[in-house]
Amino acid sequence: MKAPKCVLFDIDNTLLMKRPSIPEKVYETAKQFLPELAFEDVERSYAKSELWQGEQIQKENETGVRMPDEEYLQNIFGIYREALGLPEEALEGLRDVFMHNYFMEYELVPGAVETLERLKSRGLKLGIVSNNTPKVRAKLAELGLDKFFESVVISEEVDLYKPDPAILELACEQLGAAPGDSVYVGDHPFDILCAHAANMPVIWRPVNPYMAVPDHIGPPEHKIGTLTEIVELLDN
Repeated sequence: MKAPKCVLFDIDNTLLMKRPSIPEKVYETAKQFLPELAFEDVERSYAKSELWQGEQIQKENETGVRMPDEEYLQNIFGIYREALGLPEEALEGLRDVFMHNYFMEYELVPGAVETLERLKSRGLKLGIVSNNTPKVRAKLAELGLDKFFESVVISEEVDLYKPDPAILELACEQLGAAPGDSVYVGDHPFDILCAHAANMPVIWRPVNPYMAVPDHIGPPEHKIGTLTEIVELLDN
């Protein structure tokens, strides 16, 4: 791949992961009502939920109207309920899953520190662009990641949300690099949509085996299984 001047990273499922993950927590809750439930069915439902969320945020970016939090949650619950056949009484358990404070349960994705160290040693500028809350900054510092980044753009702080390309363009402006001289690393299909709208190539690292890229988004330039593969891509 063309050597970039800077590398931008998503946070969730890219640099940090929740443990237990949301699918694991949903599975634990749903099994109480559906003993024969397969974890793969929950993973499929999670993928549907994530795609809906991406589409909803895109719609909100276009209209300027944010869906109320409760309505947003009810839509997510509806996806799981329909896909898994959950009874009404299971929904309170799902609420606990999605209202849970996951910031205390973030862990580093394997290879994160090694990859960042190797990229930094090459003189590359590194940044973060994430649909997240300011609280995540404390976790980045606690896990020792903040020192690697010259730009950290958090959606709630700048009122810009992926897939709006302006959020990536802002990070590039802060780093002094053009989008075409940068690359974005993410796990969500709408990370691809966002980067391509900014004329930026993508390194995609999907963590859900059922997360397909919709046809209207198109494929990423590169797909990896581990973060350390990023350095290998730069060598080719």
